[in-house]
Amino acid sequence: PHYIIGMALGAGAYGMFMLCEGYMVPKDDIPIGWKWAYYISTPTYAFRSGVYNQFNGEQGGIFGPQILKMYDLENEKPLVSGLVLLGHSLLLELGFYTVLKKIHGGGK
Repeated sequence: PHYIIGMALGAGAYGMFMLCEGYMVPKDDIPIGWKWAYYISTPTYAFRSGVYNQFNGEQGGIFGPQILKMYDLENEKPLVSGLVLLGHSLLLELGFYTVLKKIHGGGK
């Protein structure tokens, strides 16, 4: 039963982060009390980099600049977003390792 509760909480947290990533609710329209979710949400940085990569330059077509402006991504730096994603991954791995080592005892 513990893993079922964990899966439900994880799905709920990911759903909340998806709401706060800037696609469904633009960054400027997110209530001030929920801005923290925008910044710690992993999908935020993947979304920002993906949109910038798709619509920047000539490959973005005639509506690319308007889409970037709508999402406030004209000055996006994909390298920074990638580094934030890498940092999130390393932090999660370290957290999982710590929890498993402390609770599980390393297989002893």
